[in-house]
Amino acid sequence: MDQRLDSPQTKFQLEEATIDELHAAIRAGETTCLAVVRHFLARVRAFNGLASMLVTEDGRKIPETRGTIRAGEALKFPTQTVKAANLLPNLDQYSGPPLEFGRMEATASDPSVQQQFGMVVGIPNAGQVNALATLNIRGERSVTCRGDYDLHPSKGPLPKEAPPVCEFFRHLPDALEQAAALDGKYGGNPDLEAMPMYGVVFSFKDSFDTKDMRSTGGGDARYDIDFPARDHVLVEQLRNKGAIIFAKAVNTEYNGRPDAPEGSHQPAKVLPSTLGYQRSTWGGNPSNPYDTTRAASLGSSSGSALSVSVNMVMCSLGEETRASCRGPSNHNAVALILPHKAMLGFAGIWRITLHGACEHTIC
Repeated sequence: MDQRLDSPQTKFQLEEATIDELHAAIRAGETTCLAVVRHFLARVRAFNGLASMLVTEDGRKIPETRGTIRAGEALKFPTQTVKAANLLPNLDQYSGPPLEFGRMEATASDPSVQQQFGMVVGIPNAGQVNALATLNIRGERSVTCRGDYDLHPSKGPLPKEAPPVCEFFRHLPDALEQAAALDGKYGGNPDLEAMPMYGVVFSFKDSFDTKDMRSTGGGDARYDIDFPARDHVLVEQLRNKGAIIFAKAVNTEYNGRPDAPEGSHQPAKVLPSTLGYQRSTWGGNPSNPYDTTRAASLGSSSGSALSVSVNMVMCSLGEETRASCRGPSNHNAVALILPHKAMLGFAGIWRITLHGACEHTIC
């Protein structure tokens, strides 16, 4: 996973670089904010793909299916499936809650896009980890304002059928445009005291509101507008400090686990996964970078830790109620900063339940 995508002639190597090393390279003219974003996009294209396949009743192949656009390319789902009886001994004697076998199904967010539902299992040696659900790239950063509904203002009017809100949304720069603007304004001499996060590429657990990206808590719902009016306070502060708002990380949907319709006090009535409850009906299932048949962690901030571990970003913002960041950081071998919740704001974040409390963490 840690192969170098830089040219052999390039002195500065971004993988595993510290923030200080990044800033030194920018000041020395060895890289730019735009080059850094492009580098991480190349890693996303290389490694941020499907790491799971369906567990079906009969193990038959399924037709080739494509999913949402990520980093300019559509997700391509595996056609191979695994027969449930091969994973679950004595399945013919099972008499418990009904099993939800794996299937491909259209998403509620965009019926033209499909996703894996039901039981899934990790693909051995997949070479992919599925860490990031949404990239801050024009045309794919929102379902409401997707494709030509997110045309750059310099390219003329939007299609007539575009939702009116897209006229506002398209004026928000994407990650590449943010980076180019920083380069154009500050070049190799940024004020690092005022902007200590200058050029640092961040992903964010999808529970954090980001005004320039889809923010649905990992959920799959047909929102009239799938992006918020403003950033979460921590996202806003990072943006003001020079950070690049790059991607939304895969997280357990709405920070929770699958429950019965009767409420969270009831156990789930299906077995939705053989890997653990860390899935999103929009983003899919992340896998461990060291063994792609294993879970990234049971904690809900899996994609945040995973995106740092595989060097798709330099830093990621996660969120914790119990062990949602400690678990993923531990299982993906990344450093974790866990501030006390009294230091942080609560506005602009999905809660684990409608009545639950959240603590914010930085992965």
